[in-house]
Amino acid sequence: MGNAADWVANKIVEGDDLELIGRPAADRLLVRAPGKDALQVAVIGVKDVITFDHLAPILQGADLPGFVLNIPSSALWRGDAMTAIHDAPAAFGSLGDLGKAARLEYPYLYREKQWVFFHDGISQHSNVKDVKYLYDRVFEAHRYNGDPLIIAMVDAYNMSAEDVRGALTRYKKFDVAVKTTSYGSITSAASQAAASFGAQALMYGDLLRRLGK
Repeated sequence: MGNAADWVANKIVEGDDLELIGRPAADRLLVRAPGKDALQVAVIGVKDVITFDHLAPILQGADLPGFVLNIPSSALWRGDAMTAIHDAPAAFGSLGDLGKAARLEYPYLYREKQWVFFHDGISQHSNVKDVKYLYDRVFEAHRYNGDPLIIAMVDAYNMSAEDVRGALTRYKKFDVAVKTTSYGSITSAASQAAASFGAQALMYGDLLRRLGK
């Protein structure tokens, strides 16, 4: 774990975004954004899927971090891990997310902007009674009418069959691959790839209509 924290500490020292002001423990950093209070960061080094079990040791006791950072940033945050961090309360994400969080008055309330947009949009839909997060980019929408829908966010300019298959490999299953940006398009190959395992590739507006059906 120390290696991941050392790597992050070096990145912060090399950059001009944040100031490293202390190392309270092998896996902890104290950082500060210009004009803001110090923020304690816990650094973990989980390769594949981050679960509650990885976080339990750092979310116990009085000395709670305001932000949890994992290296590598490509690892998946599972829903139980996200809930534990939000309940702490703390924030999580990449080094870039840490830079944004450290600039807030309450860094522990930081949530990635795209995630908030989709979470709120799905949660506020008139046919949705509850939203669970399965992973940091996958929601399960429980509906008043209709079966639950598993929705995976896919970040691609023109969503391709490869993007859809990559999301399936990463998340194992979903009903809808939603394109996270409003520009670009969804290729017919992406739609066909999704259909091949009983899913759909949709733009955000089409997702909202799908939730209503």
